[in-house]
Amino acid sequence: MKNFILQNITPAEGETGVRSYHCTYYNSRLLGMKAHGYLEVTNKRVVFQALGESHAGASIIQSEVPMADISGINSYKGTFFSILHILGALILAFIIFSLIPVIMTLIQYSAEVQNDTWIGIIWGLTILTFIPSFLLKYSSIWRVVLASASAAFLSTIAALSFLSDLAGSFLGSRSQGSTGWQVIVLAALVIYILICIINYARRPTFTLGIGSKGGSSTPINISGASGLGIFDVAAGKALTAEPAEQAEEMLEELGAVIMDIQSMGDFGITKWKKTQNVAQVTAEPRL
Repeated sequence: MKNFILQNITPAEGETGVRSYHCTYYNSRLLGMKAHGYLEVTNKRVVFQALGESHAGASIIQSEVPMADISGINSYKGTFFSILHILGALILAFIIFSLIPVIMTLIQYSAEVQNDTWIGIIWGLTILTFIPSFLLKYSSIWRVVLASASAAFLSTIAALSFLSDLAGSFLGSRSQGSTGWQVIVLAALVIYILICIINYARRPTFTLGIGSKGGSSTPINISGASGLGIFDVAAGKALTAEPAEQAEEMLEELGAVIMDIQSMGDFGITKWKKTQNVAQVTAEPRL
């Protein structure tokens, strides 16, 4: 990615791009906005720009700091625990766990399927929803959905088996005693659902602050979520940054790029331009 931001802004006299990074993106459901953020280092300044689209039209976030005024860099790329995500996943799991047994019972009575045959069908659905859940990413809500559906099907089987055993005891027939181990498996599935929800609630986040010598201000401040996430919403932080594909590369290089340009001038600029050109050639596919 070369000189992305300089294509969208008017460069100063003699200004040239040195390094450009696709470092972050924003995805705000509250504002209906998606934006990709780029950080560009030139020989004169460091510029951050996020271009995106919302329901109201195009949106631009931009901040910059002169190269000579940069005093320090603070950054973080990692995860935070989102209370809103865990609450949403819990509500979704509860709805699935509540509705499926009711739906399966209504289908059985309307289709007049025998109890043993219906239990076999539900066992197949339990397995078909449980196994694919392991193939999904930890951050996917569909992992929670499939695990909850599998537990709901199993709870239906346990309920049908209990009713069958109860009816058999009244009729004097011998109980199969299968409900006990089904309840144990169901408890294990509930624990698995909770693990899936916790993993889903761990969301990626990215922060970057570039300080200025002119005071305590931070001209470039890319702000991500922190802590439990709910405090960011309470504080009115509708936009939180997440890491993009070049976030780690930027964090590894940015300090060295700025220091070399500040101390070495044109030699530092030439050094990092050559480094970027080599990286681009290496990344090109061989024919």
